[in-house]
Amino acid sequence: MKKSTFQMLSVIPAYFGSIGSLFRTHKQKIANFYIVTTAVYYLLTIVCSAVTFINVDLEVFYNEPVLKGYGDGMFKCISIWNNFVQISFYVGLSVTNYQLTTYPLDHWWIKYAKGYRRFLEKSFLSVVFPMSLFVCNTFWYVYHTNRELIYPKMIEKLVPAWYNHTIHTLPVLIVFLHLILVEPESSPLSMKTSMIIQTVFHAGYLSLMFHDQYMKGVWLYKFLGYYAETWTRALLAPILLSFVIPYIYVWIAYRINDELRPTGKFYTP
Repeated sequence: MKKSTFQMLSVIPAYFGSIGSLFRTHKQKIANFYIVTTAVYYLLTIVCSAVTFINVDLEVFYNEPVLKGYGDGMFKCISIWNNFVQISFYVGLSVTNYQLTTYPLDHWWIKYAKGYRRFLEKSFLSVVFPMSLFVCNTFWYVYHTNRELIYPKMIEKLVPAWYNHTIHTLPVLIVFLHLILVEPESSPLSMKTSMIIQTVFHAGYLSLMFHDQYMKGVWLYKFLGYYAETWTRALLAPILLSFVIPYIYVWIAYRINDELRPTGKFYTP
């Protein structure tokens, strides 16, 4: 039977002699190492970010006209929310895997750890993967179109470049590697359910942005103000951002997952 492109790409490491053999034999260990490494990386970013922002003059965010709205709305940025989601996901998965491999099987906490890991695994294709693609791709598209609408040059004087890539570049690489390396033990939610989750989230978030603009007269994301300049764009933008784009990213997640691991092949009851 002819293999699909994704299936062929997924087994490339397995054909490099002894390296491929080691990869097949220790794939679970590699996956666990990747999860722990990613969790440690995100914890380090928290420390580095805290140290960085302690030394940032936040008054600039409030007083500089170009940055008006960023000071109050920093923690409303979807990029920050996505970062918190990834931190919670990988730290939680690392801790749960540790508990399941070190605690006795009859320990009272095991059933809760298994339930929590099942919840995290099901949330990956429904929340973590599509949200990361949405955040990073939207940011870089607007950035290369007109960066002043999403990341004014003034910010670079306050926030180091590495932080920008931590929030807007690496999450995509991390979730793609996770999709390839980590074999989930539970089946994902249905694609329909995942699409509903994404639609509700993005529609709610967009409503928050419109509410903030109405109350404060300032767009947190200036490119939303650009879309709201005409009735046509004002109608099309919510449809695009709340329905079309999230649906595409959910479809990509499930498409790749189905190609790498045909439904039911790797899942335990």
